[in-house]
Amino acid sequence: MKTYSVLIALFTTVVLLSACKKEEPQSQPIANVLTNGDFEATPYQDWTTNLGKTSTTKPNTYSVSYSTEAASSPSHSIKVICSAAPDDTTYQFMQQVLYMGTTPIPAGAKLTMKVKIKTVNVQGNGISLALGGNLGASANYAPAFYTSTEGKTSIVGTQEFTEYSLTFDSFPANMYSMYVLLFFLPKTTGTAYYDDVSLRVN
Repeated sequence: MKTYSVLIALFTTVVLLSACKKEEPQSQPIANVLTNGDFEATPYQDWTTNLGKTSTTKPNTYSVSYSTEAASSPSHSIKVICSAAPDDTTYQFMQQVLYMGTTPIPAGAKLTMKVKIKTVNVQGNGISLALGGNLGASANYAPAFYTSTEGKTSIVGTQEFTEYSLTFDSFPANMYSMYVLLFFLPKTTGTAYYDDVSLRVN
């Protein structure tokens, strides 16, 4: 009987200690880690526009402007036009880079990029979204991950603002930087408007 009473006392103590144990704090989701994704402020301090694999003989010509012609909310967007694409490797992209020193993202986090895109007579390979990132100096800033909607989601034709998304399930550890991209792909002509770009961290 004495042994039984001791066991009951030990069990009760364990239950009480478990009940009193504080739960480990959980990382809170961040709705949007990007800056000026709605393009309501002049975008060129937060976003860069670049060309990749530019031909020196017959380059594609792109026009990139800060526009009020069309917007998802409230009044501005980025407008990209390519009227002819004689070179089959040149592409244009909008990019925002995040540095983990100022915008920390926990390892293992799920990333969800969203953007609203309006297209006008976009023909060819179309538009794509992309996410990627690089390790730090000890790894010579090597690429750590990259994912895109190219070949998976068709963004062509003519349509009003439509939301598209891209996810990456597990953010790597020891990252130095990451980036979001909006690609006007090679062999693509037409007009695209970008608005309401966000990157959620879960």
